[in-house]
Amino acid sequence: DSRDAVDIPEPDRNKFRTMDDCKAVNKGERILVSASSGAVAVIERKSKKVLFYTSVPNAHSIELLPGGFLAAAASTAKDGNKVLLFKINKPNEILFSDSLHSAHGLVWDNKRGSLFALGYDVLRAYKLETKDHPRLLLTSEWKLPHHGGHDLQMAPDNHKLFITIERSGAWEFNLSSQAFGKIKDFPDSEIIKSIGQNSSGQYIFTVPEESWWTFHVKFSNPGRSFSFPGLRVYKARWF
Repeated sequence: DSRDAVDIPEPDRNKFRTMDDCKAVNKGERILVSASSGAVAVIERKSKKVLFYTSVPNAHSIELLPGGFLAAAASTAKDGNKVLLFKINKPNEILFSDSLHSAHGLVWDNKRGSLFALGYDVLRAYKLETKDHPRLLLTSEWKLPHHGGHDLQMAPDNHKLFITIERSGAWEFNLSSQAFGKIKDFPDSEIIKSIGQNSSGQYIFTVPEESWWTFHVKFSNPGRSFSFPGLRVYKARWF
């Protein structure tokens, strides 16, 4: 709860009022969070200490990169529609930015040494260049099957990316064939806000019930549903 984050100045805590993504990293020791109300942060899970935070317009995703770098996706907003690069020890300095309309998802692929970024109608791959002036070098770009890229997650096998597209449901992108396809045996829905899969093959996903939120987190293979009647759930992640 950002209202209890004493290591963030009180005026800035309001920038975390609309949380839209979280990721557990470093074997669960840290949590990456982004908020569409205008900020991203890295939190030490046990102590709840904020190790990094900075303002990002309409932030929709955050990812750690090698060498102490961090990437953030700024979606549609004034000074948004970008992928931003930071150094963890310099939170107030944007090292590099690249234009990406409705930037919504980021995934660092350590195996391929690439940062994948999801926008309104494209999926991109970047390489991290750290010599002299740190920057992200665009290496590939693929048109999405439909407009409205929303969620981006790596599959446990590291061979494909899961992608959700507004009004077009859930897709997968094969990193070898570089082809998009629907996910086999997945209970697809027109609008899916988040998707993920654990090593046993079970999916976790969210389908909005009111506006952008839901009161249930759904699972598939095997199927299950968790109820959160007092919480407006946007995305859900495996921990």
